Amino acid sequence: MVDHRELFEDVTADLARAGFDIDRGPSGLRIGHGPQGVLIDWPPAEQAAADQPPPTEGIRAAVTGAVAAVLRESGYRVVPAGPDGLLVTASRPPVRVAAPDALGEGGREPAGVPEQWWG
Repeated sequence: MVDHRELFEDVTADLARAGFDIDRGPSGLRIGHGPQGVLIDWPPAEQAAADQPPPTEGIRAAVTGAVAAVLRESGYRVVPAGPDGLLVTASRPPVRVAAPDALGEGGREPAGVPEQWWG
């Protein structure tokens, strides 16, 4: 299995910043390592905490959708995995754009931007 430790740490940090409970606890959401990336899913109902009823399908779908949206906005590739899980992989590397030269064509300074008057 490929080690996705850095991806796992980045994903959990982004989810924590967005306000998700990433610790094993009452939320029931599981975040773990998979062979192709980070797996986010729900434990079977029989594995739910004894003092907490398992979340309904509607709650699972809502939370899973919110997790997917947060991670996609953060730049990850997110695809469905199983009935109510997600597989998170790193998106393609960011494209580096070279900074334009300070001088324009022919060594001249570029023309300024015309002012706009708001009246």
